[in-house]
Amino acid sequence: MNRHVRTAAFVLVAALPAASMATANAAIRVHFEGAVERPGAATLEDGARLADAALAAAPLPRAYALGGAWLRPALRHEQTRTRAGLAFELGTLRERAAARGEPALAAQLEAMQRWVLALPVTGRQPGALLDPRPLEADPPRNRPLAAGDRLRYPVRPEWVRIVGAVAAQCTLAHVPLQDAHTYLAHCPQLPTADPDRIHVVQPDGQVFERGIALWNRDAPLALAPGATIYVPLRPALLQRSGVDAGFNRELAGFLATQVLPAEAP
Repeated sequence: MNRHVRTAAFVLVAALPAASMATANAAIRVHFEGAVERPGAATLEDGARLADAALAAAPLPRAYALGGAWLRPALRHEQTRTRAGLAFELGTLRERAAARGEPALAAQLEAMQRWVLALPVTGRQPGALLDPRPLEADPPRNRPLAAGDRLRYPVRPEWVRIVGAVAAQCTLAHVPLQDAHTYLAHCPQLPTADPDRIHVVQPDGQVFERGIALWNRDAPLALAPGATIYVPLRPALLQRSGVDAGFNRELAGFLATQVLPAEAP
């Protein structure tokens, strides 16, 4: 081995411990907010997972883990595109209603478009489990963290919300074990509402499509506190305006990215 090769080999070997130390010391910054003992920024080791962050945040006894939110900067771009697409489709529906001489319908669709555009892009990962100990025991859901991730723990709300094709958004008192369909009787729907289906968004971001007509009614589904019922637009309205049939499912999915209000401890 000539002198230059020996020198290069020595430099490489000498660098290995330093590189290993740099890897060992690598860290990511995450943030905690809401009903937690340790709000603010925290530094976790590179490779940390969701359970590590949940344990570090130390949710308070009043924290509502079912409504907790894992907010990920990496998801914001796609969610921004989704919101823009939904608003565009509603704009198409509004323009075609106006062209058909249906000003009342056009006004309703314009209001719905403004509502969608006002919904924040959160970066929430729907369906994340944020109860620390159960999360440790569920490896598939105990996913790796990334720099800039946030954990948000609200307190337990006492309401259920109804949005979509309704005369006005309704916030109703939560009734334990009450079926989603029962809440609708207290929130007038518009003529544009689908009479056969609703979408239920539970506070953890899981979405369920439910039949509510006599011919397709699903088994009762109890809503958790903080759930949202989305009353979808009639499929026939979407079809005659050339809007994708998956519009209602996509809007319900975007609602799953919304978050419950956090509370500072």
